[in-house]
Amino acid sequence: MKRSSPGAGIGGRTQQAGTAVAATMMPLTFQRTLMPKSMIDQALITGIAGALNYGVPALIQDTVEAVALRASGAASPDEVDLRTWRRASCAVDLAAIGLGLLGQWRYRQIPGERLPRGGLRAASWWITATGLAGALVGVTQEVLPSAGEDRSLPVGLPVGMALAAVNEFRRRRWETADEGLFGEEDTQTSAAKSLAMGIGVGVALNVAATGERVVATGVSRVLARITAGSERVFRPVGHAVALSLVGAAIYELIRRADRKIEAGAETLEDAFSAAPSSLLVSGGPGSHVSWETLSRQGRRNVSTVLSTELIESVMGKPAVAEPIRIFVGLESAPTQADRIDLVMREIERTGAFDRPLLMVISPTGTGYVNYVAVEAAEFMSLGNMASVTMQYSLRPSPLSLDRVADGRQQYRALIDAISNELRERPVKKRPRLVLFGESLGAWTSQDAFEHRGTQGLINAGVDRAIWIGSPYMSKWKEETLKSDRPDVDRALVGRFNDFGQLEALGPEARKKLRYVMITHDNDAVAHFGLDLLVRAPDWLGPAETRPATVPKAEQWRTPTTFVQTLVDMKNAANVIPGQFEAKGHDYRKDLARFVREVYALPATDAHLAGIEGALRANELERKAILDAAKEKAKAAKDAEKAAAEEAKEAAKKVSPSRAGKTEGGGDGNGRAG
Repeated sequence: MKRSSPGAGIGGRTQQAGTAVAATMMPLTFQRTLMPKSMIDQALITGIAGALNYGVPALIQDTVEAVALRASGAASPDEVDLRTWRRASCAVDLAAIGLGLLGQWRYRQIPGERLPRGGLRAASWWITATGLAGALVGVTQEVLPSAGEDRSLPVGLPVGMALAAVNEFRRRRWETADEGLFGEEDTQTSAAKSLAMGIGVGVALNVAATGERVVATGVSRVLARITAGSERVFRPVGHAVALSLVGAAIYELIRRADRKIEAGAETLEDAFSAAPSSLLVSGGPGSHVSWETLSRQGRRNVSTVLSTELIESVMGKPAVAEPIRIFVGLESAPTQADRIDLVMREIERTGAFDRPLLMVISPTGTGYVNYVAVEAAEFMSLGNMASVTMQYSLRPSPLSLDRVADGRQQYRALIDAISNELRERPVKKRPRLVLFGESLGAWTSQDAFEHRGTQGLINAGVDRAIWIGSPYMSKWKEETLKSDRPDVDRALVGRFNDFGQLEALGPEARKKLRYVMITHDNDAVAHFGLDLLVRAPDWLGPAETRPATVPKAEQWRTPTTFVQTLVDMKNAANVIPGQFEAKGHDYRKDLARFVREVYALPATDAHLAGIEGALRANELERKAILDAAKEKAKAAKDAEKAAAEEAKEAAKKVSPSRAGKTEGGGDGNGRAG
């Protein structure tokens, strides 16, 4: 009969070490982070982080047990004395603690470090945590009385709960400094329910992991039989096959979801089904761009251009011109070159180069253009401007990461085409070229100038630029803000949390400023990256140096902080139509002020107040139009369903008479059989 190892069964040290670490780290999953969380959010964080905090130590402890087996002088569990193996496991766990501490010291975090260094430090922490958990479990199992030789007592959870109590006490004490951080928004999350749901998520993930191990074991056994080799040798191959199958399944699911989303983005909405009548927008009369190819966001954009009447009523003076809005959808032409050609033809058709202000926009993943930015500029310019947008994706930004390279390349090519054309015009007849990008659009438009610094913008003839919610991964942002490059003039570029920070600059600094990034301190989009798995970010530095909207008690720990910030990124985008705020990924509240300042547009404070009121009203009006269209579509669908039910009932009433006609041997059509 095969003998059990210290890593086998419910009391096995492999499972117990994982359980102890997961339980110990559980309180950290409930810490305050950048955004308030719902109960479901908390459950996901607790479940996913708990599963990872269990799985990684279990894998490391499994390695510890294998090393201890060899150290005991045996090649398989059948050949070893269990008492010797258990004690060898404790010794290897203690050695792992020392090795992990040495690794954390050797690869301690330094400014500007590369990811591999952080990865080695994170791995060292995992080794230390696992060694400590394994040693505590092993010693506890040895000390407590137990029937039988294997002494596999399930002590991992009690050990973990004792350590968790210490962590929970520390968490609550630290968070006294953050009381009232979220004010009325702070969700009253039920810890008990979230914990229960989190355990459910963790169990589900571990069941999936068990399934992966079953497949991997099956593959390794088959290969061992075919080659007459050892099953242990083929285990990595088995895991590779199992993970490949999982990866292929996930890829197929994502591919199908992408197709469904893209098809929906192309569908005509009832609210914006009719092409505009203006000659100065894409999709209108004489436009080179087909209305049907603009996509949902493109049709919304060109259909809501400000009227001269609205501009005059808000600004209290005559409008100079009707604004021009050019939008080319991803499906408007088959290639990037063709789409750029469409843009240039639309610019020529509408006379956009004859306007004093040309605003070139890189939209978000879906093609969405921030209405506040465009409308504010249209109000302040009295309509005498043109905006140009070219779409690079049809999916929401989190699902469009594979389109960033295309978006960056397309935007660079568009700027080059516009700049080349402007150089052919007399200086006095050139419009001021300004840029705008939000979220993924900020990333694609910034990185169009990667390795060119601020000088790249100047060379392209870009007068001003505003980027809001720049993602963490933007390389141009890092180059201009954090490195000393000869092609970067730091006086021209700035990053601000709010307009008050810009106002705090001296008059000379404000005058020089041309390229502005607005990034809220609690916008997780600006903080989320893969390096959260391996190193503490700058924004979680010393508590006394953190901005007011970053919790002073939040602690970095892999992988918990990564999962928490991912959920924060989702919650940062929660906005309420008509209620402009300056938090998370919502930049509407003071965006009009930035537009006035950065683009150097004339507008008094009284004008600005009227513009901001009109912007809120416009947003609510758009929502009302969309809601009315949805209600109309729902009513039509309900009526269709009711008609189908009536037809079905009518058919039931007719069927007995038809049956009577066929009883005499006919075929139901009055003919004899």
